[in-house]
Order: sequence, then C-alpha cells, then structure tokens
Amino acid sequence: MLYALFKPMVGVALRWYYRSITITGLERVPPSGPVFLAVNHPNALVDALVVGHVVPRRVRFTAKATIFANPLAAWLLTRVGVVPLRRSHDESAGGGAPDPSRNAAAFDAVADALSAQAAIVIFPEGKSHDDPHLAPLRTGLARMVWHAADTRDVHDIRIVPMGLLFEEKERPRSRILVRVGEPMVIDALRQQGATVSSLTQRVSDALAAVTLNFDTAEDAERLQTVGRTLAALLEPLRAVGDDTTPLADVLRVVQRLDRAQQALRERHDPALDARALQFEQQVRAFRATLDAHHLDAHDVAIELGATPGARFALREALLAALLAPIGLWGRITHALPIQIARAMALRNVRSRDEPAMRTLVLGLVLVLGAYAAQTTLVAWLAGPWWALAFFASLVPSASSDLRYGDRTRRARARARAYFTFRRNPALQRRLLADAEAIRREAGELERVAVSG
Repeated sequence: MLYALFKPMVGVALRWYYRSITITGLERVPPSGPVFLAVNHPNALVDALVVGHVVPRRVRFTAKATIFANPLAAWLLTRVGVVPLRRSHDESAGGGAPDPSRNAAAFDAVADALSAQAAIVIFPEGKSHDDPHLAPLRTGLARMVWHAADTRDVHDIRIVPMGLLFEEKERPRSRILVRVGEPMVIDALRQQGATVSSLTQRVSDALAAVTLNFDTAEDAERLQTVGRTLAALLEPLRAVGDDTTPLADVLRVVQRLDRAQQALRERHDPALDARALQFEQQVRAFRATLDAHHLDAHDVAIELGATPGARFALREALLAALLAPIGLWGRITHALPIQIARAMALRNVRSRDEPAMRTLVLGLVLVLGAYAAQTTLVAWLAGPWWALAFFASLVPSASSDLRYGDRTRRARARARAYFTFRRNPALQRRLLADAEAIRREAGELERVAVSG
C-alpha cells in the first residue's frame, strides 16, 4: 500500500529536480521471477529512488539493519519492502566482537525474498561516492545468490546490471540516463563452474559496461567537456522545443573519446600525444569564445533570415500566452517550500551526493505540508469544492512551471544567438569554421587511434 502511494510521489519529486530521466534497455528487466538489480551508487538515496521510479515491477531494497532500530523507521521500511542486512562490521562498530550469525540472518532474509520471486535492488559497491569510476565490488551479492540457490533451492535467478549516469548529479534540472545491461542467468553460470569470485568479477565487468569510468577526476572533466562540445557539433540543429543533445548521445561521444585516448596512450607516440593535446586546447578555445559571447554550441549554425526569426518570435509568444499563466500559478504556490528546502539542503554540504538527496527529501516533506496548509485555508475561505479544485491544480501547475522554465531558458539562448550573429555575422562565420575544423580533427584522431 505504502509502496503504491510513494512511487508516484517519488516520480513527481524526481521530475521536479531533474529535467529528464531516460532509460535504455528497460526491456531487459524480467517482468517476473527472482531478480537482483545490481546498480552503481553515485548519488546516495537518489539512486534507490531512480531505480524504484523507472522499473515497472515492484522492487525491494536492501538497507543496513541498524536503521531498523528506530521503531518508526522500521515500520515504514518494512511496509515499503526494504530487506534488512545485518552486517557483522555494523554490529562491531562499538568495539565488540563481530557476530558471524548476523550475516547468516541477513542472507536468509534475502533468500526468502528471492524465493517469493522478488526483484531486489542492491548496490554492490557498498557505498555512495564521488569517484570517477566504480569502487571495487564486494562479494556480498554473489554470496547471497549462492545462499538462495543452496538453502532455498531458488532457480532462475537473474542479475541485471543497471548503470545510473548523472549529467551533474547535484544540479537541479540536469539529466539522468539509466542504462540496463544484459541479464546474467545464474543457473547457467553455476553449471559452468562459476565461483563467488568469478561471479563478482562478471558483475563488475557488466556494471563497467553500462557506466562511465575514468582513471582520474581530471580525465573525467576533460573528456566530458570535450565530449559535450563534440556531441553538440555532431548533432543537427534542433528545434527550440527539443532538448539539447540527448544525454545518451553525449555519453556515447565521451566513450568514443575515452577509447581513442586509451589507444593513443598505448601508442607512446609523442607527436600524436601533442596533437591530441592541441585538439583539446582547440576545443577549449572554441568553448571560451562561446562563453565570452554567452552562446550555446547548439546555436552556432542558427539561420539568420528575417522569416525564421519572425516565425520563432510568434511561436514563442503564443506559447507564453498559453503556458506562462499556468507556470506562474505553480511558482506562486510552490516557491516558498521549494526555496526553503533548497536552502536547507545546501547547508554544510560535504559531498556532491548530498544536495539532491537532501532537496528531494526536505522538498517532499515541505511541499506536502504546504499543500495541506494551503488547501485547508482555501476550504475555510471558499468551501470544499474550491479547495478540491485548488488541490488538483497544484502538481500540474508546478510541473508546467518547470517545463516552461526549461523552454524559456533555451528560447532565450536561441534569441541571444540570433541577435548576436545578426550584429556580428563574422563571428558566426568564424565559429562555423572552427566547428568544422574540430569535427574534422576529431574524426581524424579517432581514425588514427583505431587504425594504430
């Protein structure tokens, strides 16, 4: 009951914080049967919320059993299907000797859930982190699979790798891509002689295939900066109503860059290394020019004729007349609780996975409280039917405000590019020439790297 209530609420909260959540390979999640969803863990509680939101079937989560010491938390977590994991090192945190039987009880709880054909979400890295690559996987997942098969005779267990990729996980209105990999069939792997160690390595390899992994934070920043620019230049000009380059396309370009970089490093060719460095500097100089004029790479090739400009202005004016009043209503009714939640969430932040998690949790509590207070006030002032109408308007108007705000920011960027290039056509010609040079050199470097 609580799961069915929370799922749509979580979906609304996620769509308010993040601009889009795109899923590829969702058909690979079995609609029934015992399943482990093995997920990377870059963004604390948000990771669990995203998985619960995108997976159609009901999922269960694992959590430290020490959280269940709070009676209210235990009641809530039990009813939304959380399986407690009582780990020995949690029990010995106070200096006492670890009790090995605690792990056995936790494994039994997971095995019982799998025996009941549950889908269980597990984060095999064991912790949320800001590292640019996967943390070493722990063996708990593999041992739980073996335990369920041996002690409960659970057959047809599958492990499905899921990669969560955040554009900028702490930034509101950024984007998420969820990649689902090919399921691993445990019965077949056991027949092939798989061990706990080899299964853990298989899961690690499968998760690496659906995530982005870099040697260092500097590599991550460099490749993603260049990748975002290249993706924008490789894509055809998009209409203002569309998003910017789809995140899946950006990440594919980043992965191509990463493969090319690794190949060039293996060549140990100083001339090629210097050429790659020069290419990176070329891209950064291009971006610096865009930033200096407050331009977006997607708008470099914008048409400057009077007819396209007039058509754009008319379309946006009509949309503003229709959508702006609804968005304004959403802003009026939600501004205070959301701003308070955001301000509280940003206090004493110690890692990049805290802002989104705190904002979502605090925002959900404060917005629901504001809904109750506002609706009660309307009922007192105008009666129950007006209160019902008021309440029904709240979520759609807030969603409209956010979507229209995204479109307005994009429209302003397009208009700024149009007028900038109208005043300075030489700037557009120079940027177009630079963009073509970047595309050409990127293709040539990739060809050299692959053919080497």
